[in-house]
Amino acid sequence: MTDAQGPIDAGGPAAAAFAHLRANREGITAVQIELSEIAAPTGAEPDRAEVVSRWLHAAGCLVRRDEAGNVIAERPGRGGGPRVALSAHLDTVFPVEQALSVARPGEACPYCGAAAVPAGELHGPGIADDAAGLAGLIGLAQALAAAETGTAGDLIFLATVGEEGRGNLRGARHFFADAASGPIDAFITIDHPEPEAIVHRGVGSRRFVVEMQGPGGHAWADFGRYNPAQAMAGAVQRFADTRLPRRPRATTNVGVIEAGRSVNAIPEEARMEVEVRSESDEHLERLEASLRRAVEEAQAEELARRGIDTDQAHGIAVSIESMGKRPGGATAANHPLVLAAAQALKAEGFAPRFTASSTDANAAMAAGIPAIALGWGGRSGELHSRREYFAPAGRERTLAALLRLLLELSGPATRA
Repeated sequence: MTDAQGPIDAGGPAAAAFAHLRANREGITAVQIELSEIAAPTGAEPDRAEVVSRWLHAAGCLVRRDEAGNVIAERPGRGGGPRVALSAHLDTVFPVEQALSVARPGEACPYCGAAAVPAGELHGPGIADDAAGLAGLIGLAQALAAAETGTAGDLIFLATVGEEGRGNLRGARHFFADAASGPIDAFITIDHPEPEAIVHRGVGSRRFVVEMQGPGGHAWADFGRYNPAQAMAGAVQRFADTRLPRRPRATTNVGVIEAGRSVNAIPEEARMEVEVRSESDEHLERLEASLRRAVEEAQAEELARRGIDTDQAHGIAVSIESMGKRPGGATAANHPLVLAAAQALKAEGFAPRFTASSTDANAAMAAGIPAIALGWGGRSGELHSRREYFAPAGRERTLAALLRLLLELSGPATRA
């Protein structure tokens, strides 16, 4: 069985589920748009969670919400098969006040300087990450329900809170620590822009808040006093000069900088939020040490510039506090889960590419559960910016690969 986008081929009891995926392309996109237009900043996901719950309930799943706010939708199997969890995350990086209306093809895009949206694309903050993953999750549940396709093992459709930013994988961590979740034999999260990617290595990260405080004052009358904004600027520059290892890859980012309240006032406080990432715990240790050294040296330089003796720096303080740590981890490249994912992608005409990223799969790996992240399909870009876009064409091939994988892992498909 093929179509213009590439092969979608499965026989027997699963055939109707694959056919439903092809027929439901527009429906899945409509769900994606609906979810994308519901604000869901990290820590404020309930409205979006409620809509996801309704869709999964309508697909015949047994739906509940746990204490963390995760949506857990179970599709019981016949028994005797592995329990497989498929996830996508509810939260976005955008604040609640961010406009979220999705711009369609031909419309003026308010996020892109009013340029017209190209044919075949949707534009809007969070339209891909992870509204595309949530829509795929729901689309797969709908396909199994419409086709009355059963599995030996239980399927868990999981929508997590707190994946982004300060969420620190809160929802996924809670799910794996909660006895009520039951045993999970394999975990897959839909959270990657590349359809051919198999994320089997989890990139660890550490996040920090750096604060510098001083007495403040009038920009003219008190000129010469310690200025925490200038000290912070020095710390940023020093940290930016950190030499990064190439293998395994490591990155640094200063994501937030705040200081002062008026152009003619010396700030009383400056703060920044910093992230370091790597697959290597050793590299994370070194990058954290580099951050602390950069802050210490910048503070000392600012004090020296103002002629302030460290022992007499009353009202002047600096602190570096942890915002959280994401565990790293890996599922071996030759693990049956990874091999099955590769076969499923190949069956849909993709050339699998093995890679590393930071997703809810990290929490599963840390819990000792075989885990990977796969793509949401289609074409997307400018993630985590207001210019984010998604093109649905070809998405059904990726969802077909995910369906193949679910059926392979959870046991032979039958009529439910």
